[in-house]
Amino acid sequence: MSSVTSQQPRHAVVVGVLGSIGQLLARQLAIAGYAVTGLDIAAPSDSLADNAHSLRVLQADVLSPSNQVKAELGTADILVLALAQNVLIKALPVLAPHLRSDCLIVDTLSIKSEFSAFVDQSNLKQPMVGINPMFSGDLAPAGRPVALVSYRGGDAVVGLLEWLRAWPVSVFEMTPSEHDRTMALLQTLGHALVTGFGLTLDESSAPLADLLELAPPPFKVMLSLLARMTQNHPDVYWEIQSHNPYSQEIRTRMLAQLSRLDVMVNTGSRLDYHLSMAVLRNALAPLNPGLGDTSRKIFELINERPVNTEASRQNLGDFRSRIDRIDDQLVDLLGQRLQLIREVAQSKKDNQTAVMQPDRVLQVIERCKARGRAQHIREELIEQLYGLIIGEACQIEYDVVGGPRESLFEASPSAFTSTAESLQ
Repeated sequence: MSSVTSQQPRHAVVVGVLGSIGQLLARQLAIAGYAVTGLDIAAPSDSLADNAHSLRVLQADVLSPSNQVKAELGTADILVLALAQNVLIKALPVLAPHLRSDCLIVDTLSIKSEFSAFVDQSNLKQPMVGINPMFSGDLAPAGRPVALVSYRGGDAVVGLLEWLRAWPVSVFEMTPSEHDRTMALLQTLGHALVTGFGLTLDESSAPLADLLELAPPPFKVMLSLLARMTQNHPDVYWEIQSHNPYSQEIRTRMLAQLSRLDVMVNTGSRLDYHLSMAVLRNALAPLNPGLGDTSRKIFELINERPVNTEASRQNLGDFRSRIDRIDDQLVDLLGQRLQLIREVAQSKKDNQTAVMQPDRVLQVIERCKARGRAQHIREELIEQLYGLIIGEACQIEYDVVGGPRESLFEASPSAFTSTAESLQ
């Protein structure tokens, strides 16, 4: 995958485009300037097609590709396979012969070790990389983490990294084994606990509606997590539990700790319980008060009464509270962006790179304007907003790097004509 800023239109094929991650990647590729062809065995969704960003969807069975699908594959610069592992392993040998040798293949599997072994044993020549967005595809990606495993590297993989970081997301590169060990803790453990919580409730035959009325915030959080999981396809969580080579170990360790807790309580070992909580408190100490504050915010949010009537929806106080929460997120994300700018500035200073990069300024503005159009945001507003943000970023960089300062508008006058006029 070469630079997404190339003037030459490039082509991406996304298989499994109607899934949440498939939709996310298809839209991000289209925003980046790719002509995107989405393939899915289900009927196309009118809501996904985006003529403004060259995104179209075709119904297709990739295990038995038609001539049209083969032609699409033959011109692809990148092939995204947002498929379950059992389907992916069947589909890849069928699709690969129709790809160019330099086409980048990207999987989105939650587990990488088994597929990595499959890649090592195959005769595929294309560069290959696996990504694992650590969030649902229907959430905004900015500021979120993505795990990346490179099976076969090269310039295309470097280009993919640049593209991901431009969303922007935080990319964590790791080996297949490191990925799966990490995911056993991040996904297997949490999902198993939430599933066990739900099955225990179901077995109790307790009326959930009554429990929810009485429930304290931790119970509501767990129930909300369970509700979120049940909205996704079960295969997502089945693969996490069954395919990860480290999942059984994690579940066994979790069950051992639950048994240990059971023994403490049954034997009246209050001291052991206090010591266990002290160990946990000390382990979390470096992360506090951040996690504690996050918990408090979650509890405040989850205790809000649901909005059920037209009158309550029109309540001005409710609207203001929702706006305040979004403003909090905007300010927090802005702080994260400016902190990254400080790190970039130090890198520019160390490498004697100029602060002002007009091409990069234009790229940021145009990318954000394109994304803004999808959200029905006026281009003038994007220009004004990012004129201020990039102006502040430049000042931060100059404070770190030093030297003569160049005006942002002088560096890129054509991109900021309307911005400059609006600020006068």
